[in-house]
Amino acid sequence: MKVVLISAPYLDVYGSINIGRNHTFALGVGYIASYLKRGGHEVSILDPEPLGMTDGDIRTYLRMKKPDLVGVSSATPNFKGAQKMGLIAKEDTDALIVVGGVHASALPEEVLKRSPQFDLVIIGEGEETMLELCNSIEERASGLEEIKGLMLRKDGAFYRTPPRPLIQELDNIPSPARDLINLDLYRPQVHLYRGRKSATMITSRGCPAKCTFCATEVTMGTRFRSHSPKYVVSEIEHLVKNHGVQDIIIVDDTFTINSNRVKKICGLILEKKLDIGWFCFARVNNVSYELFSLMKEAGCFSVFFGVESGDEQVLKNIKKGTTLEQSRNAMRIANQLGLKTMAGFMIGNPGDNHQTIKKTIDFALELNPIIGSFNIMTPFPGTEEYHRNLEHNPSEMMNWDNYVPKGVTPLIRLENLSKANLQRYISKAYIKFYLRPSQIYRIIKNLSSFAEFVVYVRGALGLFSRIREWIVASRKGDK
Repeated sequence: MKVVLISAPYLDVYGSINIGRNHTFALGVGYIASYLKRGGHEVSILDPEPLGMTDGDIRTYLRMKKPDLVGVSSATPNFKGAQKMGLIAKEDTDALIVVGGVHASALPEEVLKRSPQFDLVIIGEGEETMLELCNSIEERASGLEEIKGLMLRKDGAFYRTPPRPLIQELDNIPSPARDLINLDLYRPQVHLYRGRKSATMITSRGCPAKCTFCATEVTMGTRFRSHSPKYVVSEIEHLVKNHGVQDIIIVDDTFTINSNRVKKICGLILEKKLDIGWFCFARVNNVSYELFSLMKEAGCFSVFFGVESGDEQVLKNIKKGTTLEQSRNAMRIANQLGLKTMAGFMIGNPGDNHQTIKKTIDFALELNPIIGSFNIMTPFPGTEEYHRNLEHNPSEMMNWDNYVPKGVTPLIRLENLSKANLQRYISKAYIKFYLRPSQIYRIIKNLSSFAEFVVYVRGALGLFSRIREWIVASRKGDK
């Protein structure tokens, strides 16, 4: 059967901090596409945003393809884009319209109630469920209630089928169908772009951490499952030799959780003499000099640590499972090795107050990563924080435009901190961190190309435009 998979556009929810062509390929869509292709179905991928497509262009494309099924994937910030894509597909095709991704998986009944353009919700990992669904439709099997991992309408009500077990042998999944897209249309976020051709990769799924702000569990579960080192390096080799990729952005939640596996991956990269640079996320409690030294030798140029807070009790409140000393040790090792260090911090966590937020800003200065990212805690659907905040703020919590960690208007409400307070603190954090001569010098010194410099300038302009918006909004909030 004919299937069109759509990656939902963001419809400019990022505003002034969206500084240009930094779209990344939706790997979840890519995996489903390759899985369906292997199952004998005719699959197309439509990613309208990097293509600059208008609504008219999308309608023309769908009429030309005449799909039997349209699948739309999104997270929370771009769910309004998913709704729009579903509506266009419903109006311009006779296809079954299916929605999936972390947002739909977290709120499947809510999605069907408020979005009649969607016929079904795919809950959790989508590969096996989509293939079974497509086979069932093609074979005209009676009813969909036997397919695991769905939410559907039935007899005027909503019916959830039994959960789909997570895929255990990830090597049995073919690599994302990058042959269905133009990789030249994609570029990583500002802080990862080095003027080189890039691609994203996922080498594992699931995270055993219990962070109260993370929605990974909704689709990927809490058990760490991984591709073998051989599979990972084979995909890297394919990207280098067949697509001319020079930098790989590994977007696993925590790539370094199994140090022996990482060492084997690095060993194979070196053995095959692959000329590749790569980035990954790491937890501060999975760091050793030996591991990170080998990673750098194998091409790792940058690593991101989710530090979150400079207060031990706040770290316990969000169930981070790390300590301040572990963050100090991790950053010291990564900085010593000359990696481009990045660290993420959140303000507005449970238990945060004026003192703890100031401690977090001071801790960021102490750790001294090259790139510091500060966000206001955003309670995404499917997280513990979402349920904690929903009862206090139900109307704003259902406005998906607000789910931007660097958005102008905070979603959360804390007893001792107003929204104006949070806006002032995040502005202060960025200004104190970046407007230091030593930090500006470190950033410039770390640049590897003129193209990277240009993108950084544009990024800085976008960031400081957002800082201005925070400051203006905080003044209005005081009135």
